[in-house]
Amino acid sequence: MATSDPARRIRLPSDLSGSLKYLDDLEIQRLREAVAAEIARRARVLGKKEPNRASNSAEAMARVPEGKANLIRASFKAGLTPPAIARTVGMPLPLVRRVLKSKDL
Repeated sequence: MATSDPARRIRLPSDLSGSLKYLDDLEIQRLREAVAAEIARRARVLGKKEPNRASNSAEAMARVPEGKANLIRASFKAGLTPPAIARTVGMPLPLVRRVLKSKDL
């Protein structure tokens, strides 16, 4: 469960790989299982919010409104980098790059 409360935030050691040397085999196995379960949980949550990444580019481009595509192109012409544009408009970087390649600037 993600929280913005700093008191509940877990801090990992700065040398995580070095710290793992001090765990015994049972602790490593428990950690591995917990991490795998959390990765699976997050994949399920993200899967509901994001479209299937295996979809073809034409289908993905069809989902980008023309106004947003124009904003992406104008931002690029104004000098913003594709990663900055992706953060600004809240879209995945590969989709921003496809929009930029789809039409001549």
